[in-house]
Amino acid sequence: MLQVVSVAVLALGAALVAGWSSAASVMLGGGAAIVPNSLFAMRLALQRGRSAESYPVVFFLGQFAKIGLTVCLLGAIVKWLGSEVQWLPLLLGLIVALKAPLFALLYVRSQPGPAPVARVEGGSAGSDLPTASRGAMYGSSSGRSS
Repeated sequence: MLQVVSVAVLALGAALVAGWSSAASVMLGGGAAIVPNSLFAMRLALQRGRSAESYPVVFFLGQFAKIGLTVCLLGAIVKWLGSEVQWLPLLLGLIVALKAPLFALLYVRSQPGPAPVARVEGGSAGSDLPTASRGAMYGSSSGRSS
């Protein structure tokens, strides 16, 4: 979803600055990355619940298929549209679609989150509670019982 929104915003900006043909090239470049990513995500979703040993194989084969499909889609765009394709907007749309998940990581890291969870070896009572809660649970401020 973030990829689609990112490419659409870039396409609107390209339409305002350089015209609708640039916006179309941005959308085509973004689509060449979004379609394979969506198919890859659906394939991984189908893998849920199966044996853990098969997951790495499915993941890496899916990555190779995703790269191959992206290259094939870009080749098809260039072959069928030829001189109508504007290269810079096409490549910018591709890059924005591929880098959109990195922007999501920056956004998530900037959000305040829950307190870090302190783990205690041996699985004692309260070992999965945040440090402050565990200290209150045992009646001490350091998190250790006396």
